[in-house]
Amino acid sequence: MQVNRGRLIAIEGIDQSGKRTQATLLASRLIQKGYRASVWDFPDYRTPLGRELRAYLAGRNRLDFHAVHLLYAANKWERAREIDYEIHRGRNIIVNRYSPSNLAYGVAHGLPLDWLQSLEDGLPKPDVVFVLDITPRTSFRRKTENRDVHEGDREYLRKVRNAYIRLARKYGWKVIDGENDLRSVHFEVWTLLASLMRIKPVQR
Repeated sequence: MQVNRGRLIAIEGIDQSGKRTQATLLASRLIQKGYRASVWDFPDYRTPLGRELRAYLAGRNRLDFHAVHLLYAANKWERAREIDYEIHRGRNIIVNRYSPSNLAYGVAHGLPLDWLQSLEDGLPKPDVVFVLDITPRTSFRRKTENRDVHEGDREYLRKVRNAYIRLARKYGWKVIDGENDLRSVHFEVWTLLASLMRIKPVQR
């Protein structure tokens, strides 16, 4: 019996844009429709490289930006075979951050886009990328303390947001207004995905 290939769906945006919430809502909706779906997070802090990234983001160690983005890419390579296996078994994987994050955050760090892309060439490619667009001001309003080294830098988040918008135009990523309430954001994401997957009817 042939199993239809699953989809790899990336939910992106600056910190506190609602990525995890929307990924969870999307997985639940797919499961309700009879599809297999699960949410994965990157960085994956359970792996050895993920633990290095956690220490960096917590400010416990300092790394050159090239090293940081090498780690972000390598962290995905640690799980690449498993992602590919699950997708080919028919599971839809919704990733809370994926390769687009490394591009946007890396470009905002002043690193060359071509080099950043080369780090992740060969990884399973997302079928669709949703960018939840919010302002740094909203990000800080949603989380007022205990922010990591990226979250705490308002100017850096502004650069990341701008990088996401530029890259979305370049690569055809779907930009969603993340300033809206979570139900409205979910409906827009679901409507676009349902059209891609030819799922009917689309309901709120």
